[in-house]
Order: sequence, then structure tokens, then C-alpha cells
Amino acid sequence: MIALDRDVLRVMVVRSSKGAKQYYSAGDYYSAGQELPGEWGGIGAAHLGLTGTVERGEFARMCDNFHPRTGQRFTLRTNVSRRVAFDLNWHVPKSLSVLFGLTQSAELLAAFRQAVEETMRELELRAQTRVRIKGANQVRTTGNLTWASYVHTTARPVGGVPDPHLHCHAVVFNATFDPIEGRWKALDLCQVKRAAPYFEATFHARLAAKLRHLGYDTVRTSKGWELAGVPRRVLEEFSRRTKLIERVAEEQEITNAHAKDAIGALTRERKSTALSLSKLRARWRARITGDELRALELVAAKALDRPPRNLNAVRDALHYAVEHCFERESAVSVDRLLAVALRRGVGEVAVNEIRAAFKGLGLLVQERDGVEYATAREVLAEEIRMLAFARDGRGICARLVPNHSPIAREWLSNEQKAAVAHVLGSHDRVTLLRGAAGVGKTALMIEAVEAIEKSGTRVIPLAPSAAASRGVLRAEGFSSADTVARFLVDAEFQERARGHVIWVDEAGLLGTVALAALFDTAGRLDARVVLVGDTRQHSGVARGTALKLLECEAGLAPFAVTGIRRQHGRYREAVGLLSEGRAVDALDVLDRLGWVRECDHEAGAQLIAAEYLLAHREGKSVLVVSPTHAEGERVTRTIRTELLSAQVLSGEPRFFPQLVAANFTIAERSDAANYEPGMVLQFFRHAPGFRSASRWVVVSAAPNVLRVQDASGDDALLPLHFANRFQVFESRELELRIGDRVRLTSNERTRDGHRLDNGAHGVVKRFTSNGDIQLESGAVVPYDVGHVAHGYCVTSHASQGRTVDQVLVSQSAESFAASSVEQLYVSVSRGRERVLLITDDKAGLRLAAERSDPRPAATEIFAPSALWRSWAQRRIVREPQPNKRARGVAEVLVGR
Repeated sequence: MIALDRDVLRVMVVRSSKGAKQYYSAGDYYSAGQELPGEWGGIGAAHLGLTGTVERGEFARMCDNFHPRTGQRFTLRTNVSRRVAFDLNWHVPKSLSVLFGLTQSAELLAAFRQAVEETMRELELRAQTRVRIKGANQVRTTGNLTWASYVHTTARPVGGVPDPHLHCHAVVFNATFDPIEGRWKALDLCQVKRAAPYFEATFHARLAAKLRHLGYDTVRTSKGWELAGVPRRVLEEFSRRTKLIERVAEEQEITNAHAKDAIGALTRERKSTALSLSKLRARWRARITGDELRALELVAAKALDRPPRNLNAVRDALHYAVEHCFERESAVSVDRLLAVALRRGVGEVAVNEIRAAFKGLGLLVQERDGVEYATAREVLAEEIRMLAFARDGRGICARLVPNHSPIAREWLSNEQKAAVAHVLGSHDRVTLLRGAAGVGKTALMIEAVEAIEKSGTRVIPLAPSAAASRGVLRAEGFSSADTVARFLVDAEFQERARGHVIWVDEAGLLGTVALAALFDTAGRLDARVVLVGDTRQHSGVARGTALKLLECEAGLAPFAVTGIRRQHGRYREAVGLLSEGRAVDALDVLDRLGWVRECDHEAGAQLIAAEYLLAHREGKSVLVVSPTHAEGERVTRTIRTELLSAQVLSGEPRFFPQLVAANFTIAERSDAANYEPGMVLQFFRHAPGFRSASRWVVVSAAPNVLRVQDASGDDALLPLHFANRFQVFESRELELRIGDRVRLTSNERTRDGHRLDNGAHGVVKRFTSNGDIQLESGAVVPYDVGHVAHGYCVTSHASQGRTVDQVLVSQSAESFAASSVEQLYVSVSRGRERVLLITDDKAGLRLAAERSDPRPAATEIFAPSALWRSWAQRRIVREPQPNKRARGVAEVLVGR
């Protein structure tokens, strides 16, 4: 079996008839009470006359692709490698498993089975099949499935004894009836798989609602929900199987869900009938203290009284979903938005209530490629306002530099010179430069800015990040360069741009919120804007791919600089292919160079460590890039071991507090259920009783408020409506030695008050007498700064904008879920001389690197396409005149 997903609804592909038949368990397990007989379900099953308890012969014939009644061939093909069935796993919270295991309550079991059945009935409506008649290749919705549900009440044994674990395997056969063609065909579950988070959420919403109807209270947790009142230690005591898998995964440094599924299979003990249910229950009770047993009895006793209901739960859940989703996306699938709302309201909302209330939100909804998307009118208006500023600014300005002198830097390529001329001769309020990685964008920027300022116009250099602005740009001579964020909040800084030019480097990282605000500011200041970036690299975290939207929808003609200058020879060829989105062709070029190596985890990490040490000894700058933090941390440990053996690292280890960002949205930060004791809050804006930059440790959480404690031990209550004024971090420990390379993960200050920029790197020279970290640059980093990490390996997002001699890419199968053509392009293009790409699965890497999943813009889906296209394609030629703010466009397009 192949696991497709583990984080949400688990969908396992069953590829052998023999494997599928194992779901039909022997009667011994039924008599032991650990499994229940299978039950047929689905419209397809009814069509076949399959009802009630699953019989062995019927099930076996379905597995072998024969009609369960007639024994005739069922679907058209019976290939050896065909997909026999899909196993959909439905699991309950541990607290419910424990309570059911101890009580064997019929009403708890009924609630679970009903929740599974109702969710499967809804899921069935998404069943599809492929249509390939007369050259067609499309999907058709059939709306019927055939499944057999098997309820199990225990987990796999650990030490011969299983823990209680109530779950259901819904074995969905790879067959659906096509009413148009009048025959049974292979099933296409892509729509179901895509909507797996939604169906997982609807299942839990239904189950929790049924339990509350029975009188059980529920409580949300950071991972989901539990029955209220079940002691935490009881949950941990009966999670031995999960702990075993996690322990083995930690020992083998595995974080990927697919790999953990494999660990589950390798560590799986055989089921046993040696212990009857009554004996199992006796053993389970023996592992619970008297107080814990009384707490569980109280949970069951409380079921006599129904808990009070929050009358605002539906409204609150949907409000949360809207705030959470639209912080980082302009257009969100309706399934995803509803899933977030259902998870937020689990135990207090019903699926039909959320669906009905969703229709009254006033969101715009549109289908695209078989997926329903939603956006808020305000989000669409923001994009349209941004596009209108650029579109209406075409051709309305004088040349940026009326009569510029010849190019001062003759060594620039003809393409770079043409790009400079494009900027200097622009008549547009917004000018775009599209530059692939390594084409020399900074060199042409220096030339253009020099010419603009010689003409008497000031240039304000900005970039989205501190590393790109105060790091890269200042290092290239732009001493006043700063972040877009600082410009947008600093009125005095903004005044310097009045009537002048705002130049934004790495503009592809800007979201629409920031760029719309920048355009609003530029309009107010009568300033012009130059945007330089590459839409094929990573976009930012914030909502909207602004630069791509401008290129596609604003009718601007970006000047494209494509001649790569950073790399040479076949390396340059590979990067060029990646810049065109041709990831597989690029991998082939790198493979022929011998720069793609396939080896297992341990050997791969050792190879990277050896290459890192070699580059260090040769005086080369080197960077390791990995798609995920987890893989990066594993590789970092091996590199540091190698450096320690080579005496590059020295001295006794020192340990420092480390803060790792939880990356919560504002909505997540406003939800007390997401907090665990020990989390750290750091304020970036003042709130009553909490000064900016202060840190507080979470002691406990209650609805809408946190109890927190500062470094002096003083407690305070923090209302969560201030969630937009602080960030949340997990507390860890960082080991450092002399010689370690470190990286700043936030803007901080040295011990003597100098700025430390987010993303800056350094090498540890020594530890001061009071425990601070002195870098080779002379900067002294306070021991308790927290925002420090090892600087050997970074994600591709963090590497964007950096250039080194050699780049080493660690990209194993455990990171394929985070892999994409954009990620590979950024990773590979960081080096000047060489890249070495290490993976444990070359074939899998080729598939993963082909993926590109750009977030759709609201305008792409919701704006009236014909009207917008006519505006975008119309080239406006006007006499030069002062910049004018566009009015009324957003209101027209969103129907206001």
C-alpha cells in the first residue's frame, strides 16, 4: 500500500487483491472484541445489491474485479498493477478511544459510525471517472461509490498489548458506475483527495456535535479536539503506538509523514487474540490511577446534562476562517475556508449551519477548473486598485531622464544597457524590469540609479526584506536602502520620495497589501515606481503575487533581462532552463555534469558535510539549501560533527535559548486553543501593559485571554484582541562552539546597541565572560537574544537573493512535499561555480520539481475578464502630466 497523505484524511492506495482481502479479517478478531464485522455502504453498493454485513465471497470477488453477484468481469481492465481499492482512514480523538475502550458504550460507537457514514455519503458526491471516448481526456462526476466499512477498536499491539484506538477503514473499490456510458469504470478520486482536509473537518464536526447532543462536553486543542475532563496523562499513557513510531522516526531523523507510515509498517506487531476484551479492559484500568479513573467516570456522568451552546459559534468560526485564509491568500477554495471554520467551531457548530451561514457572508464565489474559489470584495478591490494605479499611469509621465549621457559602465552587456535605457526612457508611472536569477540586476541598477540622480531626481532604494535592503543593497553602495515596511510607516522617510523615484528590488516578494499601499503612497507623493524582480522565483508569504499580477493584468510591458552572468557553461544552461520552468531538462543537464547524486539519508548528509568542509578549506563561500527546516537541521548536525572532527569548531559547547517562529496568522494568534505553556510572545507594537520588544512566556490559556509571565517572574493577563501586536515563538536550545556559523532570524541589536539585521550571517569568535556571543566581525550578540540559528543550511526562501561560490542542495524524499520548480530554481541558482544536488530518489525528485502551485489572484478568477482584458491591452498615449490617482475602477469591477 502507498500512503498518499497522513496530515489530514488518510487515503491509502491498495494495489494488490491479496492486500485488499486482508481487510476481511477472520472471525477470531471479532470474538476477541477488537474488530467489528464490515458493513457495505454507498450508492454503488446498493446498485449491486450489496447491503448489510460484508460476506467474504462478495468482498473477494470485488477485490479480483468480478461482479459480486454474477462473477462476471466488472470494469474493463484488470492490470497486474491496477489500483484495487482506496482505504480511507477515519480516526477519533484519543480521549474518545479511551472512554469507549473502558465503557464499550453503544451510543459512543453509534455516534462514530453515523459520523463516518454521513461524511462518506457527502464525499461520494465527488466521485468521478475519466472520459476518453473519441480522443477526450476529461473527468465526469458520477456521484456513486462502493465501500466496505471496517471498525477497529484497538491500535496495533506494543509489547503484545494493544491500546484503545477507535477507527474505521472505509475500503472504497476502484469502480464507479458511469450513467452516461451505462457501465462500471475505474474511479477517479482526485477531487476527494484535493478536498481531504474539508472531509476530515466535516467528519470531526459531525462526531463532536453528536457527542455534545449526547451530553459530552468537548474542548479544542492545538491539534484538534478532545472530550473535556480527560486527564492529559491518560491521553499520553494510551498513545504508546504513536510514541513508538515517533521515537524510531527521531532516532532515524525522519520527519516526513510518508516515511513515518513506512516506520509504522516496519514496527507493526501481529494482532493477537490471546487477550479477550474483558482482559484488555482490566489491563487498561490497571494503567490508570484512582484519580484519573474518577475523572473519566465524571466525564461519562456529565453526559446526563447537555453542555450550554455558544450562540455565536457559527459566526465566530466563519469570521476566524475568513481572517485566517485571506491574510496569506487572495483567492481560497471554498472547501479550505469551510474546513478552517469547521475546525475552529468543532463541537459547537454543525456542517449544515456553517454551509448556510457561509452563503450569507457576502463573499464572491466562482468555479475554476472544477474548484470553487472565494474571495472578499475588499481583497478584490485592493488588487484592482493596485492594477489601476499602474494601468492608468501608462504613458502619462515625461521621460525619467530626458537626455541621459552614454552608459558609464561599458562592460555591461548589450542587454543590460538596453534595460537601463528602458528605465531611463520610461514614460510610465510604474516601470517593470523582469530579471532572471544571476543576470546582473544589481549592476544595471547601479548604472540606472546613478544616471537618474545625475539628472536631479532622487532614488529611494527599497526591498521587501532586511537582508535584501540593509544587507545586499547597502553592500552594493546604496547606503540609504531600507525595507518597504519601514518606508510605509515612516512619514519622514516617505517625504524624501516626494516627486522622486521609488526603486524596489526583489519586488517579486511583495504581496498585494504592501504593493497597493506603496502605490497609494507613491500617488500621494507624486512619485514614480520602478519594480525589479523575477516572478519565477519564490513569492512572499503575504497575500497575493503582486508582481506577477502586474505583468499579466496591468498592460505594462516589462523589460526582460535573460542573459545569465553569474554562472557559465553547462551550469548556466541548467539555470536558464529552470528560469523557463523546465525543471526536468535542467536536472538532466546537472545529472550529466555529475552534479546530481543519489544516496540514502546518512550517506547524503555525510557527502554534503564532506563537500562543505572541502569548500571551507579551499576558501570558497558555500551554502547548503534544503526545502524544509527539518531536513536542514538533520544536515546541519552532520556538518557540525564533520567540522568538529576537523577542528574547525573548537572549545566546549555552550547552550543558548533559541526562539523559533510558530508562523501563526493573526487569527491563529487570537485563538487560545493554539497555545501551549512555554511558548514565548514578543511584542513588536506597544499594547496596554506590554511594551514593544518585551517578551512573555505563556503560563496558561483560557478563552480569549492568556496568562503570561515576564523574565522577572511577574504575571499578567493578555487579552487576545491584541494579537496583531505580537509574534509567537517556540522555545528551544541552541548549541554553539567557537567557529560555528550563525544566522540572525529577526532584527535585533548588539550588546552596544548597533543593528543586527534579519538574515545576517556571522562566525563565532569567542564567548564573553558574561556569556555573550562575539562574532568575527566584532559584533557582540547578547546571550539571550533568542533569534539566532545555525547558519550552514537554509530553506530556498531564505536563500533567495544570496550568491555564493558553491551551493549544496539537500533534497530527499522527505522534503518532496515542499519541492517545486520555483524552489529548485532558487536553490540551484545561488552558486557561481558549482551546485551539488543530493537526493535519495532521483525519479521522485523529477516529479516533485515539475510541480508549480502558484496561488491564484482574486483578479484572475473574479474580475470580468473581457472588460479587464480590454483595459489591459489598450496602450494609452497621453501628453506627460502629473500623476493622477485612479478613481472608481475597483467599485465598478466588484459591483459596488
